[in-house]
Amino acid sequence: MFSWLIVTVWFEFDNKLFMEHYIKKNNSVCRDAISQVVESAKKQYPEQKIKAAKCNDPIIWFKKYKLNKWDQVKD
Repeated sequence: MFSWLIVTVWFEFDNKLFMEHYIKKNNSVCRDAISQVVESAKKQYPEQKIKAAKCNDPIIWFKKYKLNKWDQVKD
């Protein structure tokens, strides 16, 4: 069975909060996916502080982040 989820990570850099999304295929266990993403992010961007991470299935993620446009900067 093909399963995937999206891990959203919030991190701090230069006293600003940023958000990134990572797709994890063939990994339906949230804790494992978050561990992999956070470890990878720490190695790739050591100057950033990871503040939070959350898993969503694709349908919930689409409703929360794309339909509500959370990724866009609002004036």
